[in-house]
Amino acid sequence: MKKKVLSLLLLFVFVLNLPSFVFAHSDLESATPAEGEKVTTDLEAVVLTFSTRIESLSTMKLKNEKEEIPLQISIEDNQMTGKMNNQLDNGNYTVEYKIIGADGHVIERNYTFSVDRPEQAQPKDQPDENQDQTEQTLPEQDKKEQPSNPSYFPPLTIGLVIVIAIVSFFVFRKKS
Repeated sequence: MKKKVLSLLLLFVFVLNLPSFVFAHSDLESATPAEGEKVTTDLEAVVLTFSTRIESLSTMKLKNEKEEIPLQISIEDNQMTGKMNNQLDNGNYTVEYKIIGADGHVIERNYTFSVDRPEQAQPKDQPDENQDQTEQTLPEQDKKEQPSNPSYFPPLTIGLVIVIAIVSFFVFRKKS
C-alpha cells in the first residue's frame, strides 16, 4: 500500500513540473532591427526581446564584414539592448547573441540585417543634433506581464524527488 502511495506521489510531483521543464527555454520573440530587415534610417540600438527573463551574464555582438562594432549592452528582465556610439555604415551586419535563460540554459544564435541609408552631407565624426534625444528614438516594446518562475524551481523539484526516492528506498529495504 505504501509503495502505491509513494509512487503516485512521485508521479504527481513529476506531472505538475512537466510544463516548467518543457516550456522553460527562452526564445527570441522580437528584434529591432528584425532578421533580414533593410534599415534605411539612423540606427541607435539593437533591441532583442525574449520569451522569458534572461540573466545579466548574457551577451550580444554586432559585426560587419570587417570588424566588431562596440556596443553598450544593458539587460532588463527579458530585453537586451545594445546601443551604438557611432552610426553604422551601409552594408551587411550580423547580430550574435548568447543568453542564459531563466531556466539556466545557454542559447547561442545569430541573425543578419543590412543598412542602406542615403549618403549624408554631414561628416560622421560630428555629433548629431538629435543625439540628446537617444532615449526618445528607441522603439517602445510592449511590456507584457511575464510569469515570474524562479530559476531554482526545477532543480529544487528534482532534488526533492531524489530525496524522496532515496528515503523510500531505505524504508522499503528494511522491511524486505
